[in-house]
Amino acid sequence: MLLRSISAFLLVFATLSAHAAAPRTVFVQLFEWPWREIARECETYLGPAGFSAVQVSPPHEHIHWKNNPWWERYQVVSYKLDSRSGTEAEFKDMVKRCQQAGVDVYVDAVLNHTTGIPGGTGSGGSDFTHYNYPGIYSYNDFHHCNRNGNNDIRNFQDRYELQNCELLDLADLATESPYVQNVLANYLNSLLDMGVAGFRIDAAKHILASDIGEILSKLKRSAYIYQEIIYDSQGPVQYAEYLPNGDVMAYDYARVLAHGFQGQDPKALLNIASQFPASHESIVFVTNHDLERTNDQGILSYNNHQRQNYLLAQIFMLAWPYGYPQLYSGYKFNNFDDGPPVDANLRTLGILDNQDLCVSPWTCEHREASVAAMVEFRNQTDKAFGATNWWDNGKDAVAFSRGSFGFVAINYSNQTLSRSFSTSMADGVYCNILDENYELTQKSCSQGIKVKNGSVTLSLPPHSAVALLKKTSTKIFKK
Repeated sequence: MLLRSISAFLLVFATLSAHAAAPRTVFVQLFEWPWREIARECETYLGPAGFSAVQVSPPHEHIHWKNNPWWERYQVVSYKLDSRSGTEAEFKDMVKRCQQAGVDVYVDAVLNHTTGIPGGTGSGGSDFTHYNYPGIYSYNDFHHCNRNGNNDIRNFQDRYELQNCELLDLADLATESPYVQNVLANYLNSLLDMGVAGFRIDAAKHILASDIGEILSKLKRSAYIYQEIIYDSQGPVQYAEYLPNGDVMAYDYARVLAHGFQGQDPKALLNIASQFPASHESIVFVTNHDLERTNDQGILSYNNHQRQNYLLAQIFMLAWPYGYPQLYSGYKFNNFDDGPPVDANLRTLGILDNQDLCVSPWTCEHREASVAAMVEFRNQTDKAFGATNWWDNGKDAVAFSRGSFGFVAINYSNQTLSRSFSTSMADGVYCNILDENYELTQKSCSQGIKVKNGSVTLSLPPHSAVALLKKTSTKIFKK
């Protein structure tokens, strides 16, 4: 069995310090989580498990729409921090508590647009119309491309439309305007004043790269920047344009990764970095809030029949030396628009019960025991950021070493895989950190795996993985 239960996992981590691993090399998107729950998660799980940061949903005031769909959060009414995730005071408290737990906060920043509806009252009580946001923006602060009868983008191969027309009727900000740039920079600076460490720039390819650069030049201190570029190799926008501003989300990484597992193409995994920017410039992920809603069978998801491959793909991503991995945690949904559960005041309901266990419909997939183990694996193998001893069977099993620090073998077939593998690890007896009996706090397991003359013999059940990690404190307890 590859995974332990969440409850058992939390017991394992309850006694760890908040600074258990250095460096921290993995972050997580807690999609639609309330601020109070993120603060608690930083303290009880993310910090002890060695996560570097948490990406939070857009904190600005947003629209309310029928049945409260998830995309409400991406329609800006004002830059007041009053959203369904909580108040400004709760946001500040979250940032402070996460920092104290050793976890940075990255904010999903919506700079391209405001709202896509005629008007209404936002989550913080502000009234607005499509092109009029009192005290913030008026008609001339937006692009009006005068194409297609409604200003909407129709031709995504046309750079002018892509960056000057409206994405899904969302009022498109004139980001070349010094006034608009200052408003946006002031919003980001207010978040920096609260201790936010970085920003995901939403819909970045719909903003001229130089406009983003001008906005970022007005920040009062440095911040980690990564930009959402839903890449089209035949389109007018290239990753390279945006790299001077910060990192980019390697969007098709998820599709190549899924193909490697679903299409029985291990060479796609071996060469996965070849079509994206350099490792230090790329965010990589198995899925996110957009991808899991596409119903695209070429994407792995925790919410569909591909869950086994999804979990194994996460193990590969966290072990393979490429990119800055972003894990994802959301909720179960029945259709594209479904938002999180909310109360009578339209605030998001809680996620964790009194025992810190996940409440449906939240999935808490970032708490799978294999994730915690592999976050430690990536943190501890960071010093050997390269792969050796690659092996594959040409279809549905791979193995490789991370120098002398670690070794991973993944069997995503329907049959048991038994064979010997070459490793670069010193001779000795190691724990499989993915085994259900492995105790991460004690670095101990009930059955050891022997490496002799650099070789290890394994028998991997179907849809399972083994990860060996160099640890001087590993203990083997014989039953």
